[in-house]
Amino acid sequence: MRDTLTYLTALGHRSVARVAGLPDLIHTQLRDRAQREICAELGLGEPVIVHTDYSGDDGAHATWRLISSAARPTVVLYDNDIVALAGLSVAQELELDVPGDLSRVAWDDSQLSRVVRPPLTALSRDIPAYGSHAARTLMALVTEGTAPGFEDSAARLVPRGSTAPPR
Repeated sequence: MRDTLTYLTALGHRSVARVAGLPDLIHTQLRDRAQREICAELGLGEPVIVHTDYSGDDGAHATWRLISSAARPTVVLYDNDIVALAGLSVAQELELDVPGDLSRVAWDDSQLSRVVRPPLTALSRDIPAYGSHAARTLMALVTEGTAPGFEDSAARLVPRGSTAPPR
């Protein structure tokens, strides 16, 4: 979150919104808190965060509400690729230029991020390694009754064609 918001601020963005996931999930809560804290540190003020159920329909509706408001953000962060692609469809329907009128960043970096036009700036993670760590942790819990804590490496920002300085 820090790398992403610092990058967007360096591009000139001052109005950052996020289409987030389910508010009861721990990782969503961590992202919410991190976004609020880092936006405050960077002088961006309170971010607008809209929680969704991660579906394309809910992501499209959330994006429509954000970008059709009088206080339209210059950039929207998305908690997964599905809501990001749904958000792109809404931006295109409203004839907004991405990234000229609206920059976008997806949290996941699936193949979808690379094949859509413009390609999505995304946060890339080593998903197979995450799965391997989870399996080892589960096996330790089953066989030993306990497992040590483990923290995976942070996601890495991969700038692509969906971000640019705001107009």
